[in-house]
Amino acid sequence: MFNASVLVRKKTNVKLMASDFKSLISKYSLKGFVIGLPFDRHLVSSDAVQMKVFIDNLRRTNMLEDVEYTFWNECFTSKNVELLLKPLNLKHPVHSKTMLDKFAAVGILQGYLDYVNRKAKAITPE
Repeated sequence: MFNASVLVRKKTNVKLMASDFKSLISKYSLKGFVIGLPFDRHLVSSDAVQMKVFIDNLRRTNMLEDVEYTFWNECFTSKNVELLLKPLNLKHPVHSKTMLDKFAAVGILQGYLDYVNRKAKAITPE
């Protein structure tokens, strides 16, 4: 069973992070990563730029050559999760941020999986 969570970056060295990712890929037989990016039709957000630079740096390590990276629009994911969590009245900001990140990650991945399923059904004749 795959029991991963939001990955909190504790390292700043890209090669060490790539090594950690390589271990996860091997352990769970992963094919790629789904990366949430805040796409905006009019502006490029600094978060999106930072994430793309980070992924480019990971690629340059040549440690993750066979890994696919899928960028997924997360524009409204965090806002939707905030609205869902508001009734829980999470008092501690760290708990609130952790819950927000986890639910947002689930929402991003679920959106991607739903898209892949719809696409597969459209291609597969009945």
